Amino acid sequence: MEFNKLLEENWEWLLAAAAVTFGILVNLIWRRKQRKILKGLQQIIEEEKNITGGDKFKTPRDVEEALKTVFKTRQQEMERMRMMETYRRDYIGNVAHELKTPIFTIQGYLDSAADELEVEKPDMPTIISFLNKAQKNTGRLGQIINDLDTITKYESGFLQLEYEAFDLQELVRDVIESLEIQAAEKQIHIYDHAMDSGYMVWADRFRIRQVLINLGYNSIKYGKPGGYTKIRISRAGNKVIVEVADNGIGIPAEHLNRIFERFYRVEKSRSRASGGSGLGLSICKHIIEAHGETISVLSTEGAGSVFSFGLKAYESDSNG
Repeated sequence: MEFNKLLEENWEWLLAAAAVTFGILVNLIWRRKQRKILKGLQQIIEEEKNITGGDKFKTPRDVEEALKTVFKTRQQEMERMRMMETYRRDYIGNVAHELKTPIFTIQGYLDSAADELEVEKPDMPTIISFLNKAQKNTGRLGQIINDLDTITKYESGFLQLEYEAFDLQELVRDVIESLEIQAAEKQIHIYDHAMDSGYMVWADRFRIRQVLINLGYNSIKYGKPGGYTKIRISRAGNKVIVEVADNGIGIPAEHLNRIFERFYRVEKSRSRASGGSGLGLSICKHIIEAHGETISVLSTEGAGSVFSFGLKAYESDSNG
């Protein structure tokens, strides 16, 4: 009641105060926009002077052409900004989506384990099973975060390669040994095939191993029981060519031109269920391109795929 009475007695004053406040806000907003407009015009004038050499005797047509150039540059900058904003928005959305699945899954298993502990006679094997599944998804979450960190560094140019001379054939055999358990679980024969011996290359050994692991793992993951994954090495001029080939399910033709994009999956539900981050092939592309080379794929749906890339051969009489 007292508040209503106070409002009735002072409504004119309150209305006036609101109007003044609104006017001040509008004025501040306009002044801010005005400063931006004036600053933009000043930049255009300065750029026009730079373009015309500051010569006041230039013809109107010269000035018109100069201003067209300036405005075209501004439009290009605005377009780049729009593209960067779209990239940022899509990136954040994809990251949130990728992290959401393992986080919610972990939460679900932990809640189930906690509920089981509250019953009169908890079933310990069930609780252990829930905890093991939560731990597995924790590993997947860690993989996604590591992949995000890696690709962010590549895209921002902050990741430096550490070049060294090493035997690529030896590295391939090490990778095959690391993937043998996964291959055996899928009943896939994984092996290497070299046209010769002694394939020395000049590259970042750790990063090339990462590429081979990613390509080999994908080949096994989408392979057919009883199939194969083969890593071939050959020499072409001053390059050593690596091919990871299989007779798996292959990739539909309409997806081939997007297969190296971040978070892109041919079949989203199947790939996510198999534990991938959606970043493996994109990381491979960034690593190979950082070496000044390219990675490509040939694939036939239902028949298999071949991923290939080149590396600089190491010559003993040079330092790379």
